[in-house]
Amino acid sequence: MKNTLIKILLISIFFYYASNHDTVQASKKPAAVNIFGQLPPDDKGMFYTFGINKIDDSIARRFKSLGVTSIESYVTWETCERGGEGKWDWSEWDRTVKVLKDNNLKWVPFLILGPAYSTPDWFRAGKDHYPCRCLEHGFDNQVESRWNPNLPKWIDRFIAEFSKRYKGSGVIESVLLGIQGDFGEAIYSVSGGGWTFKVPGVYHNHQGFWCDDPNALADFSKFMQKRYGNVATLNKSWGAAFKGFGDIDFPGRKDKLIAFNTVVQSGDPLARRRWIDFIDWYRSAMTDWSDWWMGTTRKYFPDTPIYLCTGGNAIPQHGSNFAEQTRVAAKHGAGVRITNEGSDYQKNFSITRWVASAGKHYGAYYGFEPAGAEDEKGIVARIYNATASGANQLHDYERNVTRTQVRTDVQQEHLKYLFHVAAPVVPVALWYPNVSLTLKWGGYLEKAAQFRDYADFDYMDETMLRTGALDQHKILVIIQGEIMEPSDANRIADWIKNGGRVIVMDVPKFESIEATPEPEHILFGDNGSNDRINGKGRIIRVNGWDGLSGALRTTMSELRLPVCDLMRDSIFATQIGKNQWLFLNTTGKPSIIRIMLPGRKRDATIKPGTITEVDLSKSR
Repeated sequence: MKNTLIKILLISIFFYYASNHDTVQASKKPAAVNIFGQLPPDDKGMFYTFGINKIDDSIARRFKSLGVTSIESYVTWETCERGGEGKWDWSEWDRTVKVLKDNNLKWVPFLILGPAYSTPDWFRAGKDHYPCRCLEHGFDNQVESRWNPNLPKWIDRFIAEFSKRYKGSGVIESVLLGIQGDFGEAIYSVSGGGWTFKVPGVYHNHQGFWCDDPNALADFSKFMQKRYGNVATLNKSWGAAFKGFGDIDFPGRKDKLIAFNTVVQSGDPLARRRWIDFIDWYRSAMTDWSDWWMGTTRKYFPDTPIYLCTGGNAIPQHGSNFAEQTRVAAKHGAGVRITNEGSDYQKNFSITRWVASAGKHYGAYYGFEPAGAEDEKGIVARIYNATASGANQLHDYERNVTRTQVRTDVQQEHLKYLFHVAAPVVPVALWYPNVSLTLKWGGYLEKAAQFRDYADFDYMDETMLRTGALDQHKILVIIQGEIMEPSDANRIADWIKNGGRVIVMDVPKFESIEATPEPEHILFGDNGSNDRINGKGRIIRVNGWDGLSGALRTTMSELRLPVCDLMRDSIFATQIGKNQWLFLNTTGKPSIIRIMLPGRKRDATIKPGTITEVDLSKSR
């Protein structure tokens, strides 16, 4: 706990800024230098970067006029040493650095080594190339295996050479890390194609499990030995008969993998436990790889912000646990950039908030990036999501902003709302049921997006629960996830005893992975009640969104928390300070929103199709 508090304090200093928003603070404070010795741009603690590889003076001036603080470039190993081992050629990036210096812009080099297009031809033709192979077909692709034992030395060498060339340039705003997958995210190969084939040629790729190699299997065996201690305990949990840890295998390959997953979906408790263990290992391997990459990069960039690039939606095949990736980022004084936004605010929120929630809990910074095109509504939605989530970096592409004059006008009008919020006030947590979703994916993110229309919230997954994150919240809402580890149910029950409130919507009962009713009994007792007072707290079960909204309103009032909106109206509220609120109205009509506070109430006019700041300390 002491180390966590120290990390949170350091990151808070890093993000400290002096706001010049009159509606939020009455006076402007002096500028603060963050722990990396750099002034936050425009005194707002928010970094705004555009992605582009080829830049000249005219582009740089245009970006500068759009409020951009930096440009991001795909600095792959292939672009720096393509002529052969030891034949370094930095000319492309030297030109970039000169243009940026001449135009007073900063640089976010996206250091990529692992994806197929990021490795030089001479390396892929050599003995140290070790490609991924999928369990589904037994075919290789051109992405380097996560378990390539030869790769770490080449990564270390590449980062060291890049650091020698540019660390002292004075132009680097932050370093982004592209460690795996088809595009550089901290996920396994999913969907490359198009430009990812230009360097290595066409390769086999799909969403799946890319671990069919002996090094991966050895890692899997080691993980299970650490988890179970002895093979007899493992065999009992899996219903298996392995003679030793050296004999264990993945759940299946090709048709056998499909057949095994069918058994998992049938509810077989032994198959469910084995599947959970397999996915835990698969995700943990990617978290460990992220940890190693950030630690290695921090060695060469001790005073520079570092971001891990991640993306997708955390489906099991991606191998990502966003909370765990954020936790190891915090360990290295680093952050996470998640790449999955579009133009719909609720969808963006549902897939970025796990990173934001974990970032606030562990003390890591974070930023958001679109996965493709966005329209003018998306520009506003993404600015709101970054600011309301407490992010300190927003990434975009020029064409998203300049494709039409309307988009440019909208972006310019809303840049004033792009600033870092050090501590958003979020008393509600939403259970992220990673165990249930691992066993049966689907439906949750859509429900989470819908719930955002009622209330702001942070995600609470099992790993965050186990590190005390729930203590920072007053209310836990559960809208999906009937399968829960009893140990996690006990942690929630202990939190309830200390005054926590839980509202369960449309989950008729809880059960363990082994299909026992233990979690239900731990949470609701043995008498079949749907409303249980436990110590100082309470847990209730409700039906439907109206039931959830009513229970949430009552609970927040009882806890003397501000009550705002709590209805499905496409208007979104975030409390960004003691008396400060930020609203996003995605409708075409103005609205009057009532904010109920202990002993008083305030009405605020929320303008249509835009962001509205409200300072209650200035309201009558």
